[in-house]
Amino acid sequence: MVRLLIFSCLVLCFNACGQQHKKSGMISLEKTENEYIEVDTTWSEKVLKSDAEWKKILTQKQYYILREHGTERAFSSELYEVKEEGIYICAGCKNPLFSSSAKFDSGTGWPSYFQPLSKKSLNVGSDKSLGMERDALSCQRCDGHLGHVFNDGPKPTGLRYCIDGDGLLFVPKKSASAVATFAGGCFWCTETIFEHIKGVNEVISGYSGGSEENPTYENVGAGRTGHAEAFEVYYDPEVISYADLVRVFFASIDPTTVDGQKPDFGKQYRTIAFYKNDEEKVIIENKIKEIASEYNKPIATQVVPFVKFWKAEAYHQDFVKNNPDQGYVRAESIPRRESTLAKVKDLLR
Repeated sequence: MVRLLIFSCLVLCFNACGQQHKKSGMISLEKTENEYIEVDTTWSEKVLKSDAEWKKILTQKQYYILREHGTERAFSSELYEVKEEGIYICAGCKNPLFSSSAKFDSGTGWPSYFQPLSKKSLNVGSDKSLGMERDALSCQRCDGHLGHVFNDGPKPTGLRYCIDGDGLLFVPKKSASAVATFAGGCFWCTETIFEHIKGVNEVISGYSGGSEENPTYENVGAGRTGHAEAFEVYYDPEVISYADLVRVFFASIDPTTVDGQKPDFGKQYRTIAFYKNDEEKVIIENKIKEIASEYNKPIATQVVPFVKFWKAEAYHQDFVKNNPDQGYVRAESIPRRESTLAKVKDLLR
């Protein structure tokens, strides 16, 4: 990288992708919901939003980098020291940008990579600020500013993609796990039940069973989508079996109730066991045969093939944990959880 004037060098040291002494210590990331973002390289449409819309969905730091072409301080990004396997995506539109396998320690204080993930990751333009001309990088999907690229990187490309970490999100490589999908009435209630089961790594609330794309809580709740409130269970099959998860599911519901679970009624609260293969279908059907004699009414729980799951809005995730004193939680979610867990004590954490 060519350095011009002493002034430009000083500016670079503090405001651009120049060289710095490496900061000591390791910054570690706590587990976040990023782990469950689906990395999609098959997108076909750009993400276009007004300035007001971007301000609503981005943090101040993200907005400063992506929309105002800002530059973060060297060593200020928590992603700089991350060495986990995974994918770095655009914080604005979730476009996959870099693989952890292309990351290297440049010593600059900014996350650095020697190549982008795909041909759909980046645009390269010209930046003539700071008294020099540099190759500026932007997200190909939403045009968000990301950083610059220089010709002083390692082999095999010889390039250094110098990126502002505040414009990125990191999606760690998922550990070996399986996913089970159910609908059991209010997803606040079912989520908190399965979070107490051994071998369960994460429970995500959402919507499934209908055909409408990108359903919202308001539309689902109004019964206009065909979706039911559902949840996905990420679990370790070496710790707990799918059959045991099915057992917990049926212990958590009244499977004879049509279109609802007390006190919530409507098709959006119907109970569904989604299967992804013939083996799961057989396990569900066998469980239904096993418990059928325990009820005076026929089993109403639907058994249907899984098609797609839509993650619910952020405020629904971990709702009981985050809102333990909320009225519905105290009256319905917690009692239902405790009643269910009492039936499956051998499966608790």
